[in-house]
Amino acid sequence: MNKFIFLFAVLNSPVLLANATQAMDAYLNQDYQKAFELYEQTASLGHSKSQFNLGVQYLRGQGVKQNKLTAYAYFSLALDNGFMMAKQARKSVAKRLSESELVQAKTQVRELMALYGQNGSQNIDTALNNNNSYNPPPRRSKNPEVEYPSLLAKDGIPGFASYIFDIDRNGVPRDLILLNSYPEKEFGESVKDKLENSRYQIIKITGTLRQFSNAQFSGVFKSEEIPDKILSRINKKKKALYAKARSGDITAQAELADLLDLMSELPEYSVALPKSEIESKKMPEQVFLVDDSQPVFKYNSDMNDDFFNFSYLVWLNPDGKVTRYETHKHGDIPKRLKQNAEITINDWQLKFSQPQNVTHVQGPYLAQFFYNNSKRNKTFSNYLNRSHVTVKSIKNVSKYEIASYWRKEAAKGGHAPSLFVLGANCNMRLLTIAANNGYIPAQTQAAKCVMRMPNASDEDINNAKYWLVSSAQNNSFISKRLLAGFYVKHSNNQAELEKAILLAEEVADEIDDPRAYEYMAAASAKLGRFEDAIDYQETAVKKAWQDNYFMSSFELNLTNFKSNKVATW
Repeated sequence: MNKFIFLFAVLNSPVLLANATQAMDAYLNQDYQKAFELYEQTASLGHSKSQFNLGVQYLRGQGVKQNKLTAYAYFSLALDNGFMMAKQARKSVAKRLSESELVQAKTQVRELMALYGQNGSQNIDTALNNNNSYNPPPRRSKNPEVEYPSLLAKDGIPGFASYIFDIDRNGVPRDLILLNSYPEKEFGESVKDKLENSRYQIIKITGTLRQFSNAQFSGVFKSEEIPDKILSRINKKKKALYAKARSGDITAQAELADLLDLMSELPEYSVALPKSEIESKKMPEQVFLVDDSQPVFKYNSDMNDDFFNFSYLVWLNPDGKVTRYETHKHGDIPKRLKQNAEITINDWQLKFSQPQNVTHVQGPYLAQFFYNNSKRNKTFSNYLNRSHVTVKSIKNVSKYEIASYWRKEAAKGGHAPSLFVLGANCNMRLLTIAANNGYIPAQTQAAKCVMRMPNASDEDINNAKYWLVSSAQNNSFISKRLLAGFYVKHSNNQAELEKAILLAEEVADEIDDPRAYEYMAAASAKLGRFEDAIDYQETAVKKAWQDNYFMSSFELNLTNFKSNKVATW
C-alpha cells in the first residue's frame, strides 16, 4: 500500500451483520424490531425470502410503522428474485390500494429493483460479475501427491478441501487460508501438506521475480466406485439437507452446495443450467478451443472496474463455425468488451471431440468471457492474465441440483463461509460482509486485500485494522503477524510498537516464522533498541534461509539495524 493514514483515536468497529436464520428466530420470538433490522440486511443481499418477510412486516406493522405501499414494493422485489409466494401477497395488497397509491408503490418498486432486484446494483449476482474468476497460478516445479487422510482410511468416505494462498518470489506457497474442507477437517490437513511441499515456477518481469497472489487449489478425494453403504449414507444425508435447504435453512443450503459439488458427475467440458434459464434438449458434442480462439485484450485506463465476467449462448455448425449467438447474463459491461468478445466469437472455428458424430448444428453452448483490467503491478504477476474464455456444453438440470445455486442462496441469506468462498479473491463487496459477520478467515483475507490496495480509503484502512485485531484475538497467526507488520510499517506510536513485538513473539513461538522475527527487529529499531533489533534480525535471516524465503530484504534490514537505521520495506 502506497499510503496509510492512521487515526489513533478509538477504532470504531464496523457494524456486525447477521443472517436470515437469526432474523427468523427473532421473528418467531416476537422480537419484531430486531427481526426487521436483520431482514433489512439480508434483503439487501438479494435474499428473496427476507424481502418477502419485510413485506409482511410492513403490511402488519410489526417492528416498523405499517405501510401498504412499501409492503407492495417488497413483495414485488421478492417476486423478481424468485420467491413465488410473493405473487399472491402482492395481488392481495394491490386490491387495498387506490390508483394513486398504486402509482406511488410502483415508484418504490423501481427504486428497490435498481438496488436489490435480480439485476440490481447491490445484488450478490451482480457483485459476482466483477469477480477475479480466472486466476491460474504459475506452473508447478514440484508437485507432490496428495494423500488420503489416514484417520479416515477405514471408512473411505469421499471429500474435498480447498485453499487460497500466495506464492512468494522463490515459488513457495505462503499464508495458506482454508476455504473449505468437507465433510471432515482431515481433508484440509492433507491438502495443506501437499501445498506446503509444492513449488511453483515464478515469473520474471523486466528482470524482477514477481509474487503471485490469491492462488487457489482444491483436492478431491473420491474413488470411481463408491461402496453402496457409503453411497446410501450420502443419499440419505442429501435428502435431509434438501428438505432443510428448501425451507430456507442457510447452513443446510451451504452444506448441500458442498455435497453436490463433491458428488457431481458432470464432465469438465459441460455446465449445468436449469431449463428455466436456457433449454438444451440434448447436450451438444464436446468442443475444444484452438490456440488462437482466446480473446486479445490490453489494459484500458478508461474503464473503472478491474474485472468483468459475462457470457453468450452460441450455436456451431458441423465445421465448428458459429451460426448464431445470444447474450446471456450481461450486466453493466463496457461496450468495447462486448465488441471484443463478439469479434472473438465470429472468428471461431472450434474443434469437436467426435466430429464424425456431428451432422447438424450443435448448441447451445455457454461461452463465458473474463477480462482483467487491473493495472500493472511491481510486486505481483496476476495482471498478466488479461482475458480468457471457456466454451461448455449445456446440460439441463433442476436448479435444486446445482451447487452454485445453493451456495449463492446461502450467501444471500448472510451465511459468512459461503460469502467468503464466493468473494475470497478480493471481491470486497462479499468479503466485507463476511468479515463484518465475524468470520475469521474472511477477516484475515479482507485485511490482506486492503493492505494491497494502491489507494485505500481511510475507511478501508480502519476496517482492515479492526478485522486484524478481531481475528488476531481469535488466534489467527496470519492475522497476528499481519497486524504486527501493520504497526511496524505505519506507526511510530510506542504502545503499538510494543504491541507489535508481543504479537510477533506469539507467532514466532507457535510457528517460528522469520517474518515475525523481522517485525520484532523492526519494532525494536523504531524504539531505539538496536542491539535487540540486530539479535532478532539475525534469527530472522537464519530462519528465512532455512525456510526458503527470498533473502534480499532480510539481509538489507540486518545491514540497516547494524547502521542504527530503521527497516525499509
